[in-house]
Amino acid sequence: MSIKTHYFSKASSEHTEKVLEIVSDYLSSNPEVEYVVVATTTGSTGIAAAKEFQDRNVVVVSHQTGFVRDNENELEDEKRLQIESFGAKVLTATHTFAGVARSIRKELGTWMTTEIIAVALRTFGQGTKVCAEIVMMAADAGLIPVTKDVVCIGGTGRGADTAWVVRPVNSHAFPRLRMKACLCKPLEF
Repeated sequence: MSIKTHYFSKASSEHTEKVLEIVSDYLSSNPEVEYVVVATTTGSTGIAAAKEFQDRNVVVVSHQTGFVRDNENELEDEKRLQIESFGAKVLTATHTFAGVARSIRKELGTWMTTEIIAVALRTFGQGTKVCAEIVMMAADAGLIPVTKDVVCIGGTGRGADTAWVVRPVNSHAFPRLRMKACLCKPLEF
């Protein structure tokens, strides 16, 4: 088996269109992959992926409510509805590598295991960490199976610059997560 990995010279939201093209090419050669999980913050990447992959089961994962400001979600209702109009599902949930662990670090200055794992995954790039995180969030919500490979799309800040083929797990089974093949990622991040 041969899987081509595309490397971007640097992390950038400007790669979103190319990431979607790379994923589309992979999916056309691998019709057995039924699910695409994609991160979105304000909704632009989620809309683009939902539109591009209408023939697949698309799960768009947003930041949790309160991520930036109490009681606010960065994904506006209008964009959420637009994503759903393409047949995609939207998941808003606590980040797997953050949640209570991040609150302990911020309050007490003590690092917890999940945040250390996030730091380790970021050595491959922010998008790789995002892919690992959102695929477990989607599995925990019951929106993707843990018995089939999925394609996961993430990025650095805004947009997309990373895509992986992943065998998901629920978060309680993290050691069995398999980041199987990198389709694209930035070299500098």
